[in-house]
Amino acid sequence: GTFVTTPAISDSRATVRIQTALENHGAAAQNVTVEITLLDPNGKTVATSSKPGAIAASGATLVDQQLLVANPQRWDLDKPNLYTAIATLRNETGALDQEKVTFGIRTLQFTANDGFHLNGRRVQLYGVNLHHDLGALGAAFNLRAMQRQLEIMRDMGVNALRTSHNAPAPEVLDLCDRMGIFVWDEAFDKWNATADNLKGPAGVLPHAERQLVNLVQRDRNHPSV
Repeated sequence: GTFVTTPAISDSRATVRIQTALENHGAAAQNVTVEITLLDPNGKTVATSSKPGAIAASGATLVDQQLLVANPQRWDLDKPNLYTAIATLRNETGALDQEKVTFGIRTLQFTANDGFHLNGRRVQLYGVNLHHDLGALGAAFNLRAMQRQLEIMRDMGVNALRTSHNAPAPEVLDLCDRMGIFVWDEAFDKWNATADNLKGPAGVLPHAERQLVNLVQRDRNHPSV
């Protein structure tokens, strides 16, 4: 429910936009406040903001705030600096809820004539296609095994990962955020008879939009994606 973007970035400052989605499942309207605290990669508070919001009974709203970070430490391949946004929801009785989101401050651009640019410089992507299973360990996620696999890939020169052919475990993206590895965040690659889906699109399309929305909203704050 917390969406972090960085619409404007320079060496001297960065604009951090935080949109907080709120839902009221109660029978009465609520007057609330959303407090934002930004922490730099060292855990130091670098910006704060607070904004009120009103939520109708059984309703929802979006609270939009912008903060400025001076001298931002950019997320990069060799220096994957991570900031933290702490969103705290309060009413007159105190704190109701809190969410922590890690994010990176970086610029990305795909150019027609010069390929991919990160933070203003051209970067060659060297990708690897990895399925979700971990060899003899099977498909159940194991954090250290995945970290080891990514360390081996990075030592081989890999700086980009394609998550074939399913939405990855969220811990995979956390690792890539911290290790400076880009992610092609794949949902699925096919849905017809070649994927043993004999019903074809009719068996998948009714669920596709919902699952794609889930994937985008879950993973959109990761700087590696």
